[in-house]
Amino acid sequence: MPNYQHKFWLHQRTIYLSAISLSLILGIAHGLADAAAGFLLGGLPRTMSLEQASWLIILYNILGFGYQPLAGMLTDKFQRPRLAVLVGLFSLLLALAIAQWHSQLAVILAGIGSAAFHVGGGALALTATPDRTTGPGIFAAPGAIGLAVGGAWGWTGYKVSLPIVILLGLMMVIVAIVDLSKYDVFSHDPALSGKETIENSQLDDWVLLVLLSAIALTSTVWTSFQFLLQAHLNVLIAIAFVAGIAKIFGGILGQRWGWRRYTIFSLTIAAVLLLFYPPNYLTLILALALLQSSIPVTLVATAKMMPQQPATATGLALGLAIIMGGIPVMGGLSAIAGIPAVSALIVIVATMSLWWVLKSKIMLTP
Repeated sequence: MPNYQHKFWLHQRTIYLSAISLSLILGIAHGLADAAAGFLLGGLPRTMSLEQASWLIILYNILGFGYQPLAGMLTDKFQRPRLAVLVGLFSLLLALAIAQWHSQLAVILAGIGSAAFHVGGGALALTATPDRTTGPGIFAAPGAIGLAVGGAWGWTGYKVSLPIVILLGLMMVIVAIVDLSKYDVFSHDPALSGKETIENSQLDDWVLLVLLSAIALTSTVWTSFQFLLQAHLNVLIAIAFVAGIAKIFGGILGQRWGWRRYTIFSLTIAAVLLLFYPPNYLTLILALALLQSSIPVTLVATAKMMPQQPATATGLALGLAIIMGGIPVMGGLSAIAGIPAVSALIVIVATMSLWWVLKSKIMLTP
C-alpha cells in the first residue's frame, strides 16, 4: 500500500474510532437520561393515587415520544444537535430537582427534556457514523436499561435522585466539551456527508410510511409485554439488559451481514420464539431482545431517507413510531397483542414490511 494511502486509511480509522467513542458517550448519557425519567415516573405512585400517576405517565409519553418530531425539526432547522442534548439533560436534571415539590411540572420537564435529548443524541450518532448502524446501536442500547433500572429504583423507594442529578451534570460537561469538528454534522454536500442523493431530493413517502409502520408494530409487541409484566420487576430488568446488549450486536451484525439480511433473520427468529411463551420466560426475553436488535437498522434506514434531517428522522423512528405502536396498549389491547400467536403474527407483518423497505432502490442494502 502506498504511503499516502496508508496515511489516509489510518486517518479514516482514527475518525471512525473517535465517532464510536462519541456514540459511547451519548449512549451513557442516554442511559442516565432514561434512568432519570424512569426514576421520576416509577416514584409517582408513592406520592399520589394510581389514577393520577397513570395520567402523568401518559402525559410524559405524549411529550417524550410525541414531541420528538417537532423537537427534531427545530434541531435540524437551527443545526444545533449538541444544544438539544444539553437542553434535554438539563431539563431532566431540573425535573428531578423539583419533583418533590411539583410532580406535574417535573413530568412536563422530563418529557420535553427526553424528547430534546433523544433527537439531539440520535442526530449526533447518525452523522458521526453516516450510513453505519454500529454507532446508533451503541447510542440506543443503554436507554431501555436506564428506564427499567430507574423505574425500579423509583418504585421501590431508593433515594438515588442526588447521584443521578450529579451524573447528569457531569455528562452535560462532557458533551459540552467534546470535539465535534471532525464530523460532517449537517453537511449539505451529500458527497462529504457520506449519504447518497435521493433522486430529485424527494422522499419516497410511501416507503417511509411503511418503514415507520413496521417500527410501530414492533413497538406494539414490546410495549404490550412491558405492560403485562409490570408486576415482575426482575423479568423486566432482565429483558431490558438483554435488549440493550442485543441493540449493540444488532448494530454490529447489521453492518457486517447487511441490514436486510440481519433484520429479516432476527425478526423471524423472534416471531418463532414468541410462540413458545408462556410458560418459558427465557424464550420471551430472547424474542424481545431480537425485536429490539432491529432498532439500529430501522433508525439508520429512516435517516438514510432524510439525509439532511437526522434529528427529525430520529424523532420519527424513536418517537412518533414508538408512541403510535403504544396506542393499542393504552387502549387496553395489550392482553390481545400479548397472545403468543398474535404477537408472532404482528412481528411477521413487520418483518415482511421491512423486507420490502430494505430491498427498495432507496435503501440499496443487502
